[in-house]
Amino acid sequence: MGGRLVKVENENTFGAIGWCLEPHDLAVSKLIAGREKDFDFVGVMVAAKIVSATVIQDRIRGTVADPLLLRRASGWVERLSQAGP
Repeated sequence: MGGRLVKVENENTFGAIGWCLEPHDLAVSKLIAGREKDFDFVGVMVAAKIVSATVIQDRIRGTVADPLLLRRASGWVERLSQAGP
């Protein structure tokens, strides 16, 4: 396991191991879902510099999904990038 998954294991997991999406992959999945709360969530991730808009765009280009959803997600990231900080 590993790659673009992030291992979560600490005293709060009581010995259990959780595998979470890498933040950029999480952002792409949220953007593909396309709910208003998802756009807000990704906007906060970008503003907090948890993720990079450039990497999100790269990941969108490598994602297999409905082309309309991909264009919508990419367009949203583009508009966010143009708006600046």
